[in-house]
Amino acid sequence: MKKTFSVLPWMAFLTLPLFFISCKKDKASNAKSEKYQIVEGTWKQTDIVLGVPVSIPAGGNTYDFPAGTSVITDPYLNAFGVSDLFSPTQDNVYTFSDNGAYTIQGVTDLILPVAGNTGTWNLDVYDAVLKLVSANSTNDPHWINGISSDSLSLSMIVEIPGLGTAPLNLILRKQ
Repeated sequence: MKKTFSVLPWMAFLTLPLFFISCKKDKASNAKSEKYQIVEGTWKQTDIVLGVPVSIPAGGNTYDFPAGTSVITDPYLNAFGVSDLFSPTQDNVYTFSDNGAYTIQGVTDLILPVAGNTGTWNLDVYDAVLKLVSANSTNDPHWINGISSDSLSLSMIVEIPGLGTAPLNLILRKQ
């Protein structure tokens, strides 16, 4: 007596686990990353620092400021009036709620003119960007330079009157 061997039942049996594995991926892709839980909450501004080295020509001299120089407290930048522009922001408080809304208590005219004081937020570009969407639906994305459970550094491009455009880092501490 001759036995016949059929491949079809074996192929169906071997491909069945692949079907279940692929279904699990779809459910997991909708979950928010761990960074969302870190961002959620209330943050206090601790500083705004230069994101890159900056040179300012004045009176026939050039003044060099390294990356990381505070635009709020540095006495030499204050000679150019920079600290006076940024010091009103030093008590800003940022709240990012778990429902995707944000509020900023304080002055945003210079550092976040597009975002304003209220709107919605989410993480974008593989969770590397904190995207603020203003109350009038204008996107205001900011690269996350550093994040931990108690600190957050966001990049900003700010037009400093009389000096030009500067890349800055907004430094926040979780409350």
